Amino acid sequence: VLSGLYLAIGQIANIIGVIISAPLSNKIGKKSTYIGSMAVATVLSIIFFWISKENLILIFIFQVLISICAGSIFPLLWSMYADCADYSEYKTGNRATGLIFSSSSMSQKLGWAIGSALTGWLLGYFGFQANMEQNPETIQGIKMFMSLLPAAGTILSIVFISFYPLSEKRMKRISTTLQRKRNVLD
Repeated sequence: VLSGLYLAIGQIANIIGVIISAPLSNKIGKKSTYIGSMAVATVLSIIFFWISKENLILIFIFQVLISICAGSIFPLLWSMYADCADYSEYKTGNRATGLIFSSSSMSQKLGWAIGSALTGWLLGYFGFQANMEQNPETIQGIKMFMSLLPAAGTILSIVFISFYPLSEKRMKRISTTLQRKRNVLD
């Protein structure tokens, strides 16, 4: 029952993150919102590792906060993909929207497949046995799997997104230029 509630609350918190990402990114920018969300998620995930299993309320609070951070990046990524399509048209004169969105979709699916396989491999490595009481090493591995490994992932995403060159100011200039080019063609 608790695991189902834990997952359901996480999904609701993801939705809250999706809802707040637009106003937040409109105020501070997509890249800053992304980096801020992932930085907060990193810190919370590291702290999550040290929360005792008996402290269910704190576990659920951290689940909500981390899930809000995670949810906020979903719309940001798709918006950044659209910016990449505009940038592609700006640089080459050809609009590659389909290619950009299909390759991002494929990479997400590949990531989910690798992530699912990695989950199984890590659970096996840590000695997980279904429907049995887990030994302390397995529990420690699962805790690490739910906290420190996601923190490592968020750190990697911050490093990668820090190279994202398309600021709101730059995209406004690109959009204006593209609109002028399109108006000339009409």
